Amino acid sequence: MFNKILVGIDHSTISRKVFETGLSLAKITGASLMLLHVLSSEEKIYPSPFIYYGRASEPIDKSVVNVYQQHWQKLEQSGLELLQSLAEEATQAGVKTEWEQSLGYPGRNICESAQTWSADLILVGSRGLTGLKEMFLGSISNYVTHHAPCSVLIVREETDEVLSPKM
Repeated sequence: MFNKILVGIDHSTISRKVFETGLSLAKITGASLMLLHVLSSEEKIYPSPFIYYGRASEPIDKSVVNVYQQHWQKLEQSGLELLQSLAEEATQAGVKTEWEQSLGYPGRNICESAQTWSADLILVGSRGLTGLKEMFLGSISNYVTHHAPCSVLIVREETDEVLSPKM
């Protein structure tokens, strides 16, 4: 059924559920896991790459650059710690697990990693964006669904809303 499951991990609230779903599937099918975290501006904790200091003709204050670099290093370290922790948890559960952190657009990186690693299934979370927000902010799960080299499972956050037909 599935031999290799790639799980997209980030710092969102849905990420834990995505991991647990991937871990359960891997245990049931005997598949290996690849945990992937993409450093991206899509995450709320990502430091802004634009540093504005005075006029364009003025030099950039090195202390501002240093603060940005420190924030960036913390983000990288946080991603690595998250991946290592989840990989250890999966390994202790008896699932062969690899992990990787990359930089770029999450949708594209997820699809490229799935292709390179020969994944049979990709798991990603959904932030629940719809309408204009999805159009302007993009949807990683939508991108992955349309560009993935394999099947995709989208894990959604539970909501208390009950959908009822509109009359």
